[in-house]
Amino acid sequence: MAKSTAVSAARPKTGRGSKPRVNVPERREAFLLAASRVFLERGVGTATMQDVADAAGVPKILIYRIFRSKDELLDAIRDKVIEKIHEVWAEPARTYGGRLRGLVLAAREQPEPFLLVLRYSQAGVEGLDWRQKVEDAIAAYTRVRWFEPGPDAPPGAGARANYASRLNVGQFIDLTIRWIEGEGGLDDETRFRYVARIQREFHRASREAFQLGTVNIDYHLPGEGPHDDN
Repeated sequence: MAKSTAVSAARPKTGRGSKPRVNVPERREAFLLAASRVFLERGVGTATMQDVADAAGVPKILIYRIFRSKDELLDAIRDKVIEKIHEVWAEPARTYGGRLRGLVLAAREQPEPFLLVLRYSQAGVEGLDWRQKVEDAIAAYTRVRWFEPGPDAPPGAGARANYASRLNVGQFIDLTIRWIEGEGGLDDETRFRYVARIQREFHRASREAFQLGTVNIDYHLPGEGPHDDN
């Protein structure tokens, strides 16, 4: 009899009066997207948690059950975008502009979080660490892949390489925003080739200006490499 009772207690309630299960990850994602739209339209400093709740169509208390504060909600939006940056930047492609295009294609599925974080990173708003976080995420990869000093580099090349890797971030953010928004009327293929040429010249000019020495540069423009990995 005890065994029967234990089994019965372990079964989820499905009858009359039971509450439907809440898919917390799905709800969290919906709140992030609603908040991104609100903050993008009204501004981070102006929009409130009530505005987010109204946009999501839920009582404010449900937002607070997942995000304890507005700052925590903003941090989650930032982390969502930076996670995607890491995911795209980790790809082994050697085509100039390839990773930026990959991020744009990913951002188009949910553009609001990306535009919000990139715009505020570009502006460097006081009270938000987004600029530093985005810069760290991008520079960590360009430092290794583009600006590693060669054996013939003059002393102090490591510090110069760190600086050069961060100079690329502002350009990256601006190009990404314009590409997501489709500014200028360029189709994706034309913009891809345009961005690739800009990145190649930036890469080469930076290595020369900061005296980073000689290394094997295996990056190429779209369609010019040993294989198409863009």
